[in-house]
Amino acid sequence: MVLNKLIYRSLHLGGFGWKETAFSAAVSVASVVLCFSFIYFVLFIADIPLLHRFLYASILLCLLFCCFSYELSRYGLARRGGRGNSLDDGEAAYLFEEKAPSITVLIPSYREERRVIAMTLLSAAVARYRNRRIVLLIDDPAADAASLERSRAAAADVVEAIETVMKPMREAAADWQNRKAVGVRALSWETARIALLYADASAWLERLSLEFVAQTSAEFRHVDTFFVERVLRDLARFYREVGTSLADTNLCEGQIDHHYRVLASLFCTNISVFERKSFANLSHAPNKAMNLNSYIGLMGKRFNVETTGAGRVLVPASGATADLTVEQPDFVLTLDADSLILGDYMLRLTHLLRDQPSVAVAQTPYLSFPNSTSLVERIAGATTDIQYLAHQGSTFFHAAYWVGANALIRFDALKMIAREQTDGGKTCLVFIQDETVIEDTGSTIDLLDAGWHVHNYLTPLAYSATPADFGALAIQRKRWSNGGLIIFPTLLRNYLRTPGRLRRLPELVLRTNYLLSPLLGNIAVFLLMVWSPTDSKALMWTPVAIAPYFILYASDLKRLGYRFTDLFHVCALNLMLLPVSFAGIVSSVRQMITGRKASFTRTPKVADRTFIPPYSFIFNCLMLLLMAFYVVQGLLSHEYLGTLIPALNTTLYGYGLYRFVGIRDGLADIALSMRERSAAVVSALALRWPGIVARRPRVLPAGRSAIVLRNMAAVIAFLAVALGPSKFFTWPPSGQAVAGSKQAAGPSILDEKRPAEINEIADR
Repeated sequence: MVLNKLIYRSLHLGGFGWKETAFSAAVSVASVVLCFSFIYFVLFIADIPLLHRFLYASILLCLLFCCFSYELSRYGLARRGGRGNSLDDGEAAYLFEEKAPSITVLIPSYREERRVIAMTLLSAAVARYRNRRIVLLIDDPAADAASLERSRAAAADVVEAIETVMKPMREAAADWQNRKAVGVRALSWETARIALLYADASAWLERLSLEFVAQTSAEFRHVDTFFVERVLRDLARFYREVGTSLADTNLCEGQIDHHYRVLASLFCTNISVFERKSFANLSHAPNKAMNLNSYIGLMGKRFNVETTGAGRVLVPASGATADLTVEQPDFVLTLDADSLILGDYMLRLTHLLRDQPSVAVAQTPYLSFPNSTSLVERIAGATTDIQYLAHQGSTFFHAAYWVGANALIRFDALKMIAREQTDGGKTCLVFIQDETVIEDTGSTIDLLDAGWHVHNYLTPLAYSATPADFGALAIQRKRWSNGGLIIFPTLLRNYLRTPGRLRRLPELVLRTNYLLSPLLGNIAVFLLMVWSPTDSKALMWTPVAIAPYFILYASDLKRLGYRFTDLFHVCALNLMLLPVSFAGIVSSVRQMITGRKASFTRTPKVADRTFIPPYSFIFNCLMLLLMAFYVVQGLLSHEYLGTLIPALNTTLYGYGLYRFVGIRDGLADIALSMRERSAAVVSALALRWPGIVARRPRVLPAGRSAIVLRNMAAVIAFLAVALGPSKFFTWPPSGQAVAGSKQAAGPSILDEKRPAEINEIADR
C-alpha cells in the first residue's frame, strides 16, 4: 500500500494521456500562429508610426516568449503524466533496514511560532523511513531570549511526545531479539503483538491530531487542518490498516524480524537543535543559505567548544572525546520551517536518487495549503500551484530548478560545488551559494556545471505556507524577482560550453523564462498598458493573440481545484504585484552595478497584516488613475473600441486595490511611513543641532477626526515629495497622444516593513 494516492488523484495529475498532450501541443501552435500573425499585422499592415510598430512588436514578442514557455512546460507535463510514479512497500523494503542510506533533515528556523516548528518537525519525524536524523537550525538573534526559548521548547516538546510511543516499541523489538536468542519463537503470538503495536502507533497519531485540533486558531485553521488530516490521520489510517491486516495472518520469522525493525524506528527521536550564532567563528550572515551552509560544513567532523575573548568557538577535536560530533549523511533534506512533507516523501525520493545516480536534487515542488479563507492567500496560492505544473513539465526537458522550500540533496553533489568564502573576516565553506537572495536557483547552475541534474518527482508530497496578506506577499515576491538577471549570464555560459545545444534549446527557453520572466513579462505588460499606438484599435486585439495561453491557464486552475473565474483574480493580483517585481529587478541591477548583495528579507508569518510597501500602493493608485484617464479620453474622442482594454485594466486595478491591497490600509501605512521617517529626521537633527528640536512640538488631540486629518496630511506631504512637479493631470488635445502625459514620475522605492517587523536589522 502506498500513501498519498488519494491526494495524487485529486489533482488529476495521473489523467494525462494523448488527449492532454494533443491539447497542449495545439495550444502552443495556436499561440505562436496568432502572435506572429498579429506581429505581421502590426509591422506591415497597421496604420501606425514606424517606431510604434517595432515597439509594439517587441512587446508582443516578450509576451509570446513568456506564454509559449508556460505552454511548452505544460506539454512536457502532459508527456510525463502518462508515465506516473509508483512505489510499493516491497520495493521500498530496503529503506527500512539498517543499511538504508542516511538522511539528515535540516530545518532552518528564524523566529517561527511554536506551532509552526512543531508541525514541521513532526511531519519529518513521522515520515516513513529508517535511517534519519533531524536538526532544527535555530537562527534567532542571541538577544531575543524569548524567541530562542520558544524554538528550543518546540523541539523538546516534539521529542518528548514521540518518546512516549517509541519507548515501548523499542523495548518490544529488543524483547523479540532476546526471545529469539534463547529459542522461544511463538510466531502467531509475535504476529498479534506486532499488529497491536501498529494499532498503538495509529492511536497515538489520532491523540496527537486531537491535541492540534483543540489548539487550532482561526487564522491558521486551514494549515492546521491540513496537517491533522494529511500528515497525522493519513498515517494513522495507514498503520491501523496494517495492524488489521496482520491480525488475521501468521508471519514467518523473517517477516517478524522486518516488522520489529520497522517499529523500532517508526518515528524519529533523533532530533537536535543547532544555533550557529552561538559560535563566534561561524558565519552570522542573515540569510537561510548561510544558516544551512554553517551546519553542512561541519558534517563528518568532530569539534570541541572553547571560550575565547570573542565568545564560544568550535575547534577540531583531536582526542578520543569531542563536545560535538556531526555525522556525514548520504543525503541532506532541507525543509523550510513553514513547510510540511507527507508520509512517503523520504521513501520515494531516496528510491529515485538510488535509481538515477546523475540526479543531485530530487524534490516535489510544493503546493499551497488548500481552503484558505483569505482571498490574497487563496489567489497567491493558485499562482504557486500553477508553478507546480510548470516545474513538473520542465523536468521533461531537463530544465528543472532547485526549489529551496524542500529538497532531498545528494551530499556528494554538495561537496563537488563547495567553495571557500570569507564573510566578515571568517572563512567558511559555501555549498548553497548566497550571491543572490534566490540561493537555490543559483546553486542549480553550479550543479549543472558539475554535471548533475535536478529532478521533480511527479507526485505532490510537499506543501508550504503562502502569505495571507498583501504586505507579506510583496516581500516574498520581491525576493523571487531579485536575482534572475544576475544568474542569467552564468546560465548562458553553461549552455554555450556544453554539447547538444540544438537539442537542448527547449531547456534553454524554459530556464531563461524562469530567470527573466519577471523582467520581460512585467515590463511588456506595463508598457502595453501605459502606451497605446495612434490606432488604438490595434491594441484591443492583443488579448486575442494570447487567448490560447489564458485558456490553458484557466483550465489548469480548474484542474488544481480552483474556479475558471479565478483567472480574473489572478490577473488583478499580478497587476498589484507589478511594482513589487520592478523593485526586485531594480535590486538586481543595483547589485550588478555596485557588487553589493541585497539583504535577505524573510517572509513574515503573522496573524495580523504586514506593512504595505508605500511605493507599491502609490504606483497602483497612479496606474488606476491613468487607466481611468485613458477611458475618459477615449470616450471624449469617440474611440469607443479603443477604450475596452483600458476599461478592463481600470476594473482590474480597482478590484485589486480594494480586495487585495486595501485602500484604507494603504493610506494608513503611507501615513505611518511618513511619521517614522519624520521622526528619524528629527532624531538626526537633534543629534547635530540640539537647539533646533529642544522645544517639543504640539501634538494633536486623540480622536478619529484628528487621526484622519493627520493621515491625510502625511499622504499629501508624501505625494508632494515623491511626485514633485508633474504634467500627469494635463489634458491632451482631443485625438492626440501626448507622451509626457502618460508617464508618472517614478516613485522612490521605500522599505517594505515596519521597524517592529524588520528582524534582519538587529542581526546586521
